[in-house]
Amino acid sequence: MTGHSYSLIESINYVNISQYIEKDLTERIRNGASLPPSLTLTALANEYEVSLTPVRVALQNLIDSKFILKGQNGRLSINPRRRAKKTSKKRTSSKGIQLQNWDELIAEEVIQLRIRGEPVYLREEPSAKQYSVGRTVIRQVFNRLAGAGLIERVPRRGWLVHPYSEQDMLDYIDVRETLELKALDLAANRLEPERLKQFLAANSPSTNGKPRLDNGLHQYLIEKSENRYIQSFFAKFGIYYTYLFSYSTVATSVIDDKAAEHRKILRALLKGEKEAARNYLQQHIRSQRPNVNRLFEKLTRSKSALGKRRKLTRVE
Repeated sequence: MTGHSYSLIESINYVNISQYIEKDLTERIRNGASLPPSLTLTALANEYEVSLTPVRVALQNLIDSKFILKGQNGRLSINPRRRAKKTSKKRTSSKGIQLQNWDELIAEEVIQLRIRGEPVYLREEPSAKQYSVGRTVIRQVFNRLAGAGLIERVPRRGWLVHPYSEQDMLDYIDVRETLELKALDLAANRLEPERLKQFLAANSPSTNGKPRLDNGLHQYLIEKSENRYIQSFFAKFGIYYTYLFSYSTVATSVIDDKAAEHRKILRALLKGEKEAARNYLQQHIRSQRPNVNRLFEKLTRSKSALGKRRKLTRVE
């Protein structure tokens, strides 16, 4: 298998990617510094070279703090009252900001590479320099990611990032269905009504009718199952596939559908209708399949368009 070398996409030495994005945009707005030409999820994800998920979280926080305004048509704009009148070159520096979870950040970067569909090699020394940490730290993280099946150590070549395939994700859905349904069976008598009501509220539209999606229910069921083998599976693979599925639930209509499915499960649990809740959970997990299909169709189109652009460039 061929592949090219790659040192990680970007050094963001902060506790959380979404917090970094939020802090960076806040400082740029306050100081009148240059901003991305478009305040859309896709444009900002490309600007920071991350997935849509942390961008979505950062934007919502900036809207809540009124640094960014959201119009009735859904378009985002900078709040002029928060914007400095004079342009400043001052920018937030990531130097000295300590990241407390390297695994989370680097896993996000690796998943970005896997989604691109081309095998690449990560090298310890360039990655260590880019993150301003020792090779030991990078090697430890890479070993943990290898244990989760995200990358593979290749002697004298580096760490190989295998592309995700559509079948990978479909296989995960099959195993997830079996284990999460078992988790629900085991957890049923340990579920706390007040906690379920909190999840129900978190998956209900906001006061202005905006859809809200909270996936905490799934982890709650896994924790309450008290089965360490189920917990181990999701601890090892769950976070990485959660990132992937976030790419397939960007549209507001999809978010609304998933939240509605969560509400069905929660209402059934609150009523004590365990079999109905089980059926709703099964339908909810299986409903990811069409989203996976659409995701890979989109990725295929993107790679095809990129290939055409490269071909035209060579001709010129």
